[in-house]
Amino acid sequence: MRPWTRALLLACAAAAAAPAGCARREEAASPAAAAALCTEVERGPVRVVVELAPAEPRLSDEPVLVLTVDAEQEVEVALPPFGETVGGLAVRSFREPPAQVAGGRRVLTQQYVLEPVRTGEHVIRPIRVTFRDTRPGGDGAEHALETEELKFAVTSLLEGEAPRLEDVRPPAAPLAIPVAARPPWAAVLAGGAAVLLLCAALVFFRRRRRRVLERPPSPAEQALAELRRLVEDDPLARGDLQTFYVELTGIVRRYIERTTGVRAPEQTTAEFLRAMRGHAAFGPEERQRLAAFLESADLVKFAAHRPERGDIEEAFRRAQEFVGLAGALPLAREKVA
Repeated sequence: MRPWTRALLLACAAAAAAPAGCARREEAASPAAAAALCTEVERGPVRVVVELAPAEPRLSDEPVLVLTVDAEQEVEVALPPFGETVGGLAVRSFREPPAQVAGGRRVLTQQYVLEPVRTGEHVIRPIRVTFRDTRPGGDGAEHALETEELKFAVTSLLEGEAPRLEDVRPPAAPLAIPVAARPPWAAVLAGGAAVLLLCAALVFFRRRRRRVLERPPSPAEQALAELRRLVEDDPLARGDLQTFYVELTGIVRRYIERTTGVRAPEQTTAEFLRAMRGHAAFGPEERQRLAAFLESADLVKFAAHRPERGDIEEAFRRAQEFVGLAGALPLAREKVA
């Protein structure tokens, strides 16, 4: 869980013992308040607060939306129904903890964990809360409050610019290891050892020939076979960019699972990037390159982005680099739609 997510959820728990409000949170000057968007509306015995953190989420983040209704205890409040999307963001999980009562008031809370599916401007429409004033002397009629809309922008890992795969640097070349000079007799011993090793290898491979021929394909060989099937199926010729990018990123994800054990194919981009942060097999530069690769593909798969011809060819080449097959299979330019 990200630090700002933990801080925001703790702040929501504290709202059970104190009235909610944007002004009160700003006075506290907490990290959660500084990173959150907030809107508040009050009518009679009811106050409604809506908070979104972080205020400027990235494509790989999981923003948290919290709706808090603080009303006098004898007022009947109806919260809005649960939805599958909020402000164009998918709902990953929803939580509605029990109401908290203190000081003659009751606090109701709804918490949404969201997932962005595209970059750009987003708007959370006004949220409607209804209540009935059943206090002694109340009118007993149904009233409604609507919060103001919240506007925010979702950015990518590359600071809001549409990623271009040609800007991603390839892995660095291996470092040359200096070899110290050897005396003449060392060459004789090395030659004899080489002959012995060659004889041993011949004997070994003769005995194990059948098993060698029947060995399962390596992860790189499986990835090469999948890349060839993608070229043969040729979704680009049909103008199906989404299928091409879904299959291409799937090949890279399956290769990572076979070589590292990370359950890449079943995870969203955000979940996969979080798993990479704690895995020893991924260094900072490799995580950066893979994150840019996956986020660029997500723009095509989920945001209807139309990449240039050069971007498509570059994506195919980068995928081969990630699976250790740089330049193994060209993508003919005439096949690019």
